[in-house]
Amino acid sequence: MQLRPYQQEALEAVRAAYKKKHRRVLVVMPTGTGKTVLFAEISRLAKGPVLVLAHRQELVQQARDKIAAWCDDVVAVEMADRRELTKPNGQRPKIAVASIQTLQRRLSAIPRDAFRIVVIDEAHHSTADTFKEVIEHFHAHILGVTATPERADGVKLGKIFTDVAFDYDLLTATEAGWLAPIRCFLVKTEADFSGIRKIAGELATKGVEKVLTQDLHLVEMAAPILRERGERPGIIFAASVAHSKALARVLNDISGDPHCAISLDGTHKLEERAVQIERFRRGEVKILVNCALFTEGFDVPEIALVAVARPVMSRSFYAQMVGRGTRIAPGKKDLLVLDFIPANCRHSLVQAVDIFGRDKEEVVDRARAIAAATSEEGESMELEKALELARQEQEAQEADVVYQLLRRDPYAAVGIDLDHISKKPAHGGPPTEQQLKTIKSAGLPPKLIESYSSSQVEELREYLLDRKAVGLCTPRQAKQLLALGVDPREMYRDEAMQLLREAKAKK
Repeated sequence: MQLRPYQQEALEAVRAAYKKKHRRVLVVMPTGTGKTVLFAEISRLAKGPVLVLAHRQELVQQARDKIAAWCDDVVAVEMADRRELTKPNGQRPKIAVASIQTLQRRLSAIPRDAFRIVVIDEAHHSTADTFKEVIEHFHAHILGVTATPERADGVKLGKIFTDVAFDYDLLTATEAGWLAPIRCFLVKTEADFSGIRKIAGELATKGVEKVLTQDLHLVEMAAPILRERGERPGIIFAASVAHSKALARVLNDISGDPHCAISLDGTHKLEERAVQIERFRRGEVKILVNCALFTEGFDVPEIALVAVARPVMSRSFYAQMVGRGTRIAPGKKDLLVLDFIPANCRHSLVQAVDIFGRDKEEVVDRARAIAAATSEEGESMELEKALELARQEQEAQEADVVYQLLRRDPYAAVGIDLDHISKKPAHGGPPTEQQLKTIKSAGLPPKLIESYSSSQVEELREYLLDRKAVGLCTPRQAKQLLALGVDPREMYRDEAMQLLREAKAKK
């Protein structure tokens, strides 16, 4: 086994960050790109003991299994009644994986210098008090790994980590073929969320549940899921436990198959969940419906349908859900994401096109519209294609704006409306020498205003002085930039100077 090229880059970036005296570094990699493999290799190469921290039982066991397989070594587990790290005889393993909740309670039994490296899996949780206490306890290098560094509550990970050593984004991974292409299909519903308030960054669960457990809305979601799914193994994210159970029931009723869908949530014991997940892996269950259970650390590469059957306001939370289906697998062509768009919602909800997060807001809005129009025609659309079409439309519009500005009046690009000024009442005789000096210095030909009065020119002069005071580009620079096809409307003087200098150097 060997690392993929970007995993090797991440490894070298972590080493480089540590050499630069950063003791707490972060690696950002999308779900499905092998974050566990990365820190397994780091554990294997480390010149001292390594501790891996996770916040859920499934994540602890999953990390333990993958690290043991990669390193071909024994990996200790510290969780609940398992005390393979805090043994009474004081023996310390080379690699250990621990539940953060368990370790916090047993910190006094572990020396502060027990580990050379402490890895935090799903590091976007590391701002919680439990993590901070453990991090502060150890004199070690800290490595955080996450797919979603943005937190819904707005708390910055910079409070924990001093350097982002490596950042590999979803779009790059998809274009390189390491993740499955994502297609989206938007379904409009009659759901009305307009009266539901926000709590902790998301719409209040009780309010959403009351709406979505109505028969009309359950059918509105279940029918297109079954229609668009085909033979794809699917996972559905519901708004609440009640919604999850109701949606699974309706899916089974409509499909006529009592084993089509199953609902799982935190009320099910770990052993029970494991049995049902295995049935899902074998294909005995076609659709797994859950409530906030499988947004992290759930690894079934065959999943080819993700239905977000609840309103979501956090882009990182949405990306975690979509990430359950982005892994590549034999015979899997792509991932289909079903978005349900409510008829009425005063809040801005996240959609599939938002998760790439690289484009300007105008481009994302266009991509949303393109995807919606395609869905109305009964077709799904690849997200990369929707974004590329949106970029092309945006570029064409911007180029047209620049062309129209240049054709009409180059000085209009910086807010100078000479026609408007010429129609104002004329007072005070011809322009003064001082006024003409300012006009000429800004790059406006004096002949343009030779028929203006001093009062008219003074208005223009004050406007030019205001632009200069805040550092915006001059009319002379604006005219030169427009000739290069660059829109100068919001450009600062220093930026304009640099662009013009570079353009001159290329000639």
